[in-house]
Amino acid sequence: MLIPNLPPNAVIVLDNASYHNVQDNRPSTANSRKDSIKRWLDSHGIRYADDATKIELIELVKLHKPRYKTFSIDSILARHGHVTIRLPPYHPELNAIEKIWGIVKNWVAQNNVTFKLDDVRRLAEETFSSITKEE
Repeated sequence: MLIPNLPPNAVIVLDNASYHNVQDNRPSTANSRKDSIKRWLDSHGIRYADDATKIELIELVKLHKPRYKTFSIDSILARHGHVTIRLPPYHPELNAIEKIWGIVKNWVAQNNVTFKLDDVRRLAEETFSSITKEE
């Protein structure tokens, strides 16, 4: 729903919600099989000794993985001509939507008397529609 509603060449600011951070081509971990680690290194053209231990291979992955870290959402948006910027972790004050969510959550909590999902949805929608540009 987002992409068709964006202006051309939009810049999207993302927080660190887990669903924003699904990685493409996830690097191998210490729990990966040795052949899987080698495949990841090979796919990125990273050389290693034929007799390298699993620990040595994992150290190579750790050394190189920041360069190859890509996120699915970034790739999707880039294919449509958009750019993403990520907020630093644990800084909700930099994310304006957090203030709006606070207003909505407080209103719903104060006015929710039935505790039914449909009523919570209705209260949230009413609150969102009443939020002003100044807020």
